[in-house]
Amino acid sequence: MKLAKRFLALAAAVWLALGAGWAMAAATEERVFDSANLFSATEAKTIRAAIADFQKAAGMDFVVLTSSQSHGSTTTAQIADDYYDQYGFGLDAEHSGALYYIDMSAREEYLSTTGAMIDYITDSRLESALDASNPNLKLGRYADAALAMLGKVRQYVQAGIPEGQYRYDVLTGQRLTARHKALTGTEMLVGGALCLAVGLVFIGVVKGRYKLKGSTYRYQYANNADVQMTESRDDYLRTTVTRTRKAPPPGAGGGGRGFGGGGGSGVHVGGGGVSHGGGGRGV
Repeated sequence: MKLAKRFLALAAAVWLALGAGWAMAAATEERVFDSANLFSATEAKTIRAAIADFQKAAGMDFVVLTSSQSHGSTTTAQIADDYYDQYGFGLDAEHSGALYYIDMSAREEYLSTTGAMIDYITDSRLESALDASNPNLKLGRYADAALAMLGKVRQYVQAGIPEGQYRYDVLTGQRLTARHKALTGTEMLVGGALCLAVGLVFIGVVKGRYKLKGSTYRYQYANNADVQMTESRDDYLRTTVTRTRKAPPPGAGGGGRGFGGGGGSGVHVGGGGVSHGGGGRGV
């Protein structure tokens, strides 16, 4: 019983320590919550400007949160997910965006993704982003770590959802969505050409219908047409063989890893019932 009371008291202290930052989140458009005092005023201003530029370019949100308080058994993922959800970050109906959390007590970094951002940040892309931010944390360059993470996220959003991307449940491994099919440049050009051709045919048909409208002239096909067949002959020219690639069985293959490849985005459900992606790494 005493142990339980001590745990509850510790948890309450943690949430109260972060409460000031959360109140600011609810009341303002702030996106940098440096409870651990890791950034100088100039660094925080630079991060805010980079986030504002990202919001304008991507139409999605980005939040930076730091803490130096111990949080007991509460994981960095839970803190990051709940912070994003409780204060309604996100610029669209899905609250699409990401929260980058630096936990100085647990010595961990964590990126939580929400909404459409889950599809852009696949597991392999997440690992690449952590590769960019983690070395800065180990050297104590915390602002550089946040900017590196934001830079990688922006890079992946600009690149688009990778071919073959899908969501899966991190607990069961069950695939939740079909693989993403990205249109290539050639496919878009062909599609545009087909649309143009259909449009031209439609215009031609309409013009043909109205060109002789009201005219009483009729050409006497039966009286003026005379066809006589004088010779019939069949000439063999060539044989054409068409090969069609057999589709692989379901589940075979899967797209590459890394910047250009496909791959899965692991999804879990946060405390508020919202689906999140993301992951982290120790420092």
